[in-house]
Amino acid sequence: MKRLSVLGSNHRAFKCSKLIAMFVGLLLISVQVDVQAKPLHVVTFVEKPLIYQKSGEPVGVVVDVVKELFRQAGVEYKLRLMPPKRALLTTAETDSFCVFPIARSQEREARFQWVSPVLISRHGLFSHPDKAIKLRTLEDAKPYKLGSYLGSGAGEYLENSGFKVEYAGRNELNARKLLKKRIDLWVSDIESARFLIRDERLPIAEPELVFFTTVRAMACNPGVDSAVVKRLQQTITQMYRSGDVEKIYRTNN
Repeated sequence: MKRLSVLGSNHRAFKCSKLIAMFVGLLLISVQVDVQAKPLHVVTFVEKPLIYQKSGEPVGVVVDVVKELFRQAGVEYKLRLMPPKRALLTTAETDSFCVFPIARSQEREARFQWVSPVLISRHGLFSHPDKAIKLRTLEDAKPYKLGSYLGSGAGEYLENSGFKVEYAGRNELNARKLLKKRIDLWVSDIESARFLIRDERLPIAEPELVFFTTVRAMACNPGVDSAVVKRLQQTITQMYRSGDVEKIYRTNN
C-alpha cells in the first residue's frame, strides 16, 4: 500500500509538473506574440524635398521608400514627425522607436540597431553671396563658424573633428543665418540646400566644397525585436536589388 501511495504521489507530481510546464510555455508564447504584435513607432523629421509635411503627415521620397519597406516586410508601424534632435533622443530612450534618416557614425553605431541604407547624402559648405570663401580642402574651413542643425550627423562629425559648429533647430534656419552673416558657412545636404535655395529664391550659389558622403539609415532602439530589424534589413537589401527603390525615386522625379 505504501508503494502504491508513493507511486500515486509521483504520478500526481509528474502530471502537475507537466501542467506547469505547459502553462509556462503558453505564457511565453503569449508574451512573444504580444511583443511582435505591438506596432513600431517610427519617427522622422522635415528635410525638404526628401521629407516634408502635408496635411500634418510626413510625405516625400524617403518616406515612400520606408513605407514600401514596411509593407514588403509585413511589419506594423505608426509614423509621425518630430524635430530631428528630439526624434533621435526619443528613439535612444524608448524601446519601441525607430527614426530615419540618420547618418551612421562611430559614436552612434553601438547605440542603435540599423536598417541601412534608406538614403545616401552628399554634404557641402555654402558661403554668403557677398563673402565667398574659397575652400580647397575641408581643413581650409577650420577658422570659420559653421552652421548645422541639431541631430545632424555631418554637424557632429565636424564638431568632433575640431571645427566650430553652431546648431539651429532646423536646416533651413541656417540659410537665413548665413544671409544675415551670423555664420560663415552653411553645412547642408546638397539636395536639401538646392531645393531650399530654389524654393525661397535665396541668393546662395553652389557649395564651395563637397566634403562628406553619408549613408543614412533607420536607427532603432536596442529594445526593438532583433528579428524584426533583421527582416527589415533583408527587405531593404532586396528592394535595392529588385530596383524598387529606384522606381520610387523615378516616380518622385
